[in-house]
Amino acid sequence: MLPGGGARAAYQVGVLKALADVVDGGALPFSSIAGVSAGSINGMAVAQYAHNFSEGVLRLEDIWLNMTSSDVFTMEYGALQAFVGGGSGRSQALLNNAPLGALLERTVGDRDAVAARIREGHLDGLAVTASNYTTGEATTFFQARPELIAWHTRRRHSVATRIEVPHLLASSALPILFPPQAVGAEYFVDGSLRMTQPLSPVIKMGADRILVIGVRNESLPVGDFKAEAPGIAEVAGYTLDSLFSENLNTDIERMEEVNRLIAAVPFWRKKRLHKRPMRVMTIRPSEDLRVIAQRFSVQLPRGIRLFLRTIGGWGKEWRMPSYLLFEADFARALIDLGYRDGLKLRPSVQAFFS
Repeated sequence: MLPGGGARAAYQVGVLKALADVVDGGALPFSSIAGVSAGSINGMAVAQYAHNFSEGVLRLEDIWLNMTSSDVFTMEYGALQAFVGGGSGRSQALLNNAPLGALLERTVGDRDAVAARIREGHLDGLAVTASNYTTGEATTFFQARPELIAWHTRRRHSVATRIEVPHLLASSALPILFPPQAVGAEYFVDGSLRMTQPLSPVIKMGADRILVIGVRNESLPVGDFKAEAPGIAEVAGYTLDSLFSENLNTDIERMEEVNRLIAAVPFWRKKRLHKRPMRVMTIRPSEDLRVIAQRFSVQLPRGIRLFLRTIGGWGKEWRMPSYLLFEADFARALIDLGYRDGLKLRPSVQAFFS
């Protein structure tokens, strides 16, 4: 399960690279993949190379290490002026992610690759979640084995389809920053906005063990940040932080409670529960990614730096820059960190997969 995190998702590439080394990355060691936001893009790349895990990770790393912010977004000057009070008019977002769409069109490659990997038996399914702006539901688009039936629960809906670039753009459309993405007749924004149970898609696809690669260091306190009244950008960064991490943490805690419940029930009553124990392993950054972002934030486009200064998102907690810093040096630092973190957990990873 690959949660979102904007530019922070480069960390997931490093962990995946370590996993390919630890488990001797021939075929994909996972039966299914679920991604949200930027995690959906990483998930798509890995799913396409389910027959050659190491090759897929190397290709994904190459994309991140050759990326710049201008490959992901450009500024919408009219929207920025209106946001700070110097302009007028109606805009969908502060940034234009059309370059990301073009990048994905170039890099996704063979549109039939996921179907081929499923047909060959290397993959059970790929799921990408977006937030349906029209209905208010979390919509999971999934491409999986034919016997997998779509599900619908309260505020969570699924659609069996072939995963395409519009689904990835929908899942990764950071609210306010990027415009809503049309898929068919409906509009979607970042999947983290409505996804209250991010582990659900891989469970629906049959998982009994789930590896989660998070993008936030959970240690507190962190960094050398001063306690001051937050500006607009800091509040926005804090909101993104909560969207990407809190639902995931809550779902993992819920899963642990269910496991304890199952363990406490006598064996002759377990079948009536219609629940199965689920093992969850989580790998998270051993360092605060905001601190790393601070070192490379000067590489952001000048206009973005000026905008962040204007709304109080520069020189303090560095949350917002850490989500927007799609630059090769930052990506390399996060990939290296993820690789080291993954290798440090080699015994746990080997035990998990065996």
